[in-house]
Amino acid sequence: MSLFKKIINECLSLIVALLKVVTFIFILAIAKVTLRTNPEIAIPVLCFAAISFLLWYFAPKIKAYLSNQG
Repeated sequence: MSLFKKIINECLSLIVALLKVVTFIFILAIAKVTLRTNPEIAIPVLCFAAISFLLWYFAPKIKAYLSNQG
């Protein structure tokens, strides 16, 4: 049973990693389209997307750090 749990855990971590890569590519696509269509809002959109992606990406590490501080 332990082997099955390890396999499931690795598959889920691979899916999460792929989801993060796809999200990053989607953010770059939004930035590219926004830059071509409306350059005035491209920088704020890209900054918001990058900050939200970084928060989502590092959320588990931030949560672990904050729980260890208390």
